[in-house]
Amino acid sequence: MPPRAEPNRRSRTRSGAARAPGSLIVLAGAETSALDLMLTAVRRRMPHTGLEFPKRITTRRNGLPDAEIWVSRSTFRAIERDHGFAATWQSDGHSFALPACLASLLDQGGSVVIVAPGHIIPDLQETFPDVRKLSLAAQLDAARASLTPKACLRRIVGPRLAQRLEAQSVEINSNSVLHKGDFPSAIRALTEALMEIEQEHAVPEMRRSRQIPPSPKPRIGRSSTTPAAL
Repeated sequence: MPPRAEPNRRSRTRSGAARAPGSLIVLAGAETSALDLMLTAVRRRMPHTGLEFPKRITTRRNGLPDAEIWVSRSTFRAIERDHGFAATWQSDGHSFALPACLASLLDQGGSVVIVAPGHIIPDLQETFPDVRKLSLAAQLDAARASLTPKACLRRIVGPRLAQRLEAQSVEINSNSVLHKGDFPSAIRALTEALMEIEQEHAVPEMRRSRQIPPSPKPRIGRSSTTPAAL
């Protein structure tokens, strides 16, 4: 892992005001290939979006070109030694990484959307101040989730032990994107969710810009030689 970025740094706008770092939206799930396809379709539905979609670096050759950049294993290790990655993980014998440019994109106040496994989110939270998890779920699966043992932790182990276990876990800002269970419905729901996040990020920026007092208009004084009628 590269050295951790400063969690509370602020970039400066042209007016000199401090700008809060942007949000890192992690689209997490078991099937990252399916999520890559969905996110590619979403990007085509949002051609003028201000969201950033950086590609992963991987040693896997058959990944989606719109989502991954293939490098050799030796190149991957060289970039890792030079601290060129923001996070790395292994899956199915291949190496994956998020580029270190995430830090500069977020420091400039932009919102970044990536596809990554959920288990690396705690590591990202230690590096970046605002990490949000998005997960896709069919409406029927979401209804069944309330019946799973994980959702009934307090009833299974008791309230005291459950409170202790919850305190030890890392709190993640997580939201579920519900859809009807088919691919087109999931794409529409994900598009709407990202548009809402983009709008939510744009509102504070507009509020901050309105708080900057307008520069006073120059006052044109009347000279002594100017007739009063002019």
